[in-house]
Amino acid sequence: MSRRGQALVEFALVSMIMFVVVFAIVDFGYLFASRVNAYAATRIAVRYAATHPTAWTPSATPAADTIEGHLNLTNLQPKVPNDDAHITIGYYVAGSGGETLCGTYSVSSASFVAQTGYTQATCVIPGDLIRVRATYLYGWITPLLHSTFPSVPISTDASALEEI
Repeated sequence: MSRRGQALVEFALVSMIMFVVVFAIVDFGYLFASRVNAYAATRIAVRYAATHPTAWTPSATPAADTIEGHLNLTNLQPKVPNDDAHITIGYYVAGSGGETLCGTYSVSSASFVAQTGYTQATCVIPGDLIRVRATYLYGWITPLLHSTFPSVPISTDASALEEI
């Protein structure tokens, strides 16, 4: 057996492993960049909610002038689906014992859902806390990682005081 043939076989085996490692490193880099992007988008959405507390939409593709739309403003991945399992917009009344949940917006019912003893008029008022929670789904670029773990959830949470 010639030495050239042996070197070619060794290169073929090592290069496959090397490509998998390089692509996995790139994919993890995109994952961490996506986490930064998801946290920034959630902070932007809660900041928008502080000045537009009832800018909701049940649309699957929310417009940019809604709270849900601000979660998907950037062109980078991941995107968050507009449903109750992935987005929670909660309203809290600040009191001496901490914060009390007074209501949430529900995409499935396309309306504000008040807790017992509260209404939208008594809950969504200036000075109360708005909390936006989102769960983004990051899809791997590398086929090996994608076939093993189709998506990775990135959970974010941000709060702001309602201003208007």
